[in-house]
Amino acid sequence: MIRSLLLLFSVCLFLCVPSCDYIEDPDGNNQPPPVPCSDTPNFTPRIDPIRKVLLEDYTGHRCGNCPNAGTILKDLISANPDQIVGLAIHAQNAGYFTAPKNDGDKFRHDFRNEVSNTLDAEFQIAATGLPKGMVNRKAFNGTKALPPSTWNQAVNTELALEVLADIQLAAEWNETDRSLCVFAFVESRTALPANLKLAVYLAEHKFVNWQADYSVPGEEIENYEHNHILRTAIGPIWGRQVLANNSTNGSNEIQVFSANLSGQSWDISNCSLVAVLYDDQNMEVIQAEEVQVIP
Repeated sequence: MIRSLLLLFSVCLFLCVPSCDYIEDPDGNNQPPPVPCSDTPNFTPRIDPIRKVLLEDYTGHRCGNCPNAGTILKDLISANPDQIVGLAIHAQNAGYFTAPKNDGDKFRHDFRNEVSNTLDAEFQIAATGLPKGMVNRKAFNGTKALPPSTWNQAVNTELALEVLADIQLAAEWNETDRSLCVFAFVESRTALPANLKLAVYLAEHKFVNWQADYSVPGEEIENYEHNHILRTAIGPIWGRQVLANNSTNGSNEIQVFSANLSGQSWDISNCSLVAVLYDDQNMEVIQAEEVQVIP
């Protein structure tokens, strides 16, 4: 599969050469190393878990039509409290729309990273034009690359399905050494495929920076609030296998993910953890979960 490739070309472009001094903040360039974790918390299975849907918004800070898609995502979250998990993905393959500028003081921040590039290499969304999105990484009307006008219908279709599994997350953040431990409790609610994987991502919210917006005078916003920004993966980008030996109703297990985030400038107080449980055969998402790193 495409995701098995190392993406050397994309990563090399992202790293750039020393003369490319326009990259204001190259955080997320490499996957953060793991740290030791202990004191696994106790989880109590929820009696009546709710279904949660992952909506991945492929966007770019120089994409003038993308703020409208961000508003649609925001409205969907408001209309479906605690049921929509969003990720904003700024992928290398979107070209101009995600590239930082190499002159002036605008659009210098680089939102791109290895994780976003790897996901896009698998699903090939950015090449279809921005803004586009995926709902639970499923195809609707023959495509996974959905225009924002179709997100509501796709989300409602997914929310109407039964809950197949539940995810609970707990985080331990150490400000002194900027280490993060994530404990993920996964419980099946029915018999599930044996090839399940769980991935955990870090998203940053309330990040104020430049954004193109064709709906405003001047078509640029200096103090735009970016939310749901996919910054990195905690652990392997594609996650780890879970419930491999027993995925019948009520079976469960705890997975531990960790990372040392020293050297990164992300504001952890505005960061959340996004867990994605998916079928590794067809890549479709079964359940998602999101919690703040610091409640």
